[in-house]
Amino acid sequence: MNQIRTIYEPRYYGVLHTKRGHLVLGPDENEFGPYDLVLAGLSSCFYVTFLSITQKMHLHYDEVIIDVTGNHREEPPTMLNHIVLDMEVKGADLEKEKQYKRAVEIAGKYCSVYQTLSHVAEMETNLTLTP
Repeated sequence: MNQIRTIYEPRYYGVLHTKRGHLVLGPDENEFGPYDLVLAGLSSCFYVTFLSITQKMHLHYDEVIIDVTGNHREEPPTMLNHIVLDMEVKGADLEKEKQYKRAVEIAGKYCSVYQTLSHVAEMETNLTLTP
């Protein structure tokens, strides 16, 4: 079971507490907003799923960079309508490009946050491999 606690001041400023740490919420520099957290949750879930799959497929790499861009509707409710995951796998074996692509496809299928968001937003995933 996951549980968080957030304590807010009488303005948009709060601190989110978990068993593992805390995060400052708000509109200012070095503070996180709702969409930051949603997109971070997507990136984290997608990567953990990708990691598990690549380990099972015996695919190796040095680093993965995931840039997530979310566009939302202008009219209320301003929910996300298009999300792009740009994923760069550094130190990849370029001869196994098809296997990395398959790992990304499977990650999208089994990442619960990806699947949840896909009900309200068009999902797009781009993969770049570098040696």
